[in-house]
Amino acid sequence: MKRKGHATLVGAFVVGAFAVFAGFVVFTGGLTSLRDKNERFVLVFRENIYGLKEGGKVTLNGVRIGRVERFFLGAAEQDAPVPILVEIDRRLVLRHMDETGNELFDSDGEFRDDVLPRIQGQLVQESFVTGIQYVNLEYHSLQVDANMTTRHGYRQILTQASTMEQLSENLDPEYIGKQLTSLLKTANQRLEELNVIAIKESFQSAALDFSSFIKKFSDDFAPLGPKLGVASDEATQTMAELRKLSSAVNKMLDPSSDFRFDFGETLREISASMKALKTLAELLERNPQAIIRGRGEDQK
Repeated sequence: MKRKGHATLVGAFVVGAFAVFAGFVVFTGGLTSLRDKNERFVLVFRENIYGLKEGGKVTLNGVRIGRVERFFLGAAEQDAPVPILVEIDRRLVLRHMDETGNELFDSDGEFRDDVLPRIQGQLVQESFVTGIQYVNLEYHSLQVDANMTTRHGYRQILTQASTMEQLSENLDPEYIGKQLTSLLKTANQRLEELNVIAIKESFQSAALDFSSFIKKFSDDFAPLGPKLGVASDEATQTMAELRKLSSAVNKMLDPSSDFRFDFGETLREISASMKALKTLAELLERNPQAIIRGRGEDQK
């Protein structure tokens, strides 16, 4: 019994030691060979990336597919860009990708070569409270530039300004001042191009042409005055005849007229005849032999 207890203790110690060793290997990067097949890309952001941390998530249309691996500081270019290296986790891609007819990834979970030029990255703020940012990738079908550049030995994905950066740029007083200056300059140029004298002469010419048209119309239709009067008298007589006809029809259809009374009686008689025929049809339907036997003799 004592040996059995020692064996159990030794087994538990071996399992625990193996778990500690595996965790040490994973967290110290000893299993980097498992990540060698993951794709890596460089994205350059020309804005403040405060809130984006190493290990931060990388998403495709909001679905996590990778992480931020490292930053490249010290670029001496204008606006001091900050290139970052992102790693696309093939396991996450293979877990979520559509295996049939996928237009973004190949069967190994890598971006297709014709798709990469149309991928753009953007910084997204996860929360206004914490200020944490992450990288979101989007597919733009209208992007047709197929030339992929490299940076720090990795293929570079295009980027676009974040929503906060666009808002900040639009609210920049210097930017607004430039826009107003451009607007005023354009307005002054258009005012100078206006020919006020030509517009005035055009209105005067249009008024003269309209007056000439009215005079011509009056001269041409004045001789038709008597004929239009005769036509108007004939039309008045016709309307009087139509009023007489309408009065006669109304009188004939009045509820107290003889025509309405006779017509109503005729309709009532037709209705009684139809009811009698219906009764006969129902009788023959119930007793079809009655038409053969006839009425029969009365029984005393």
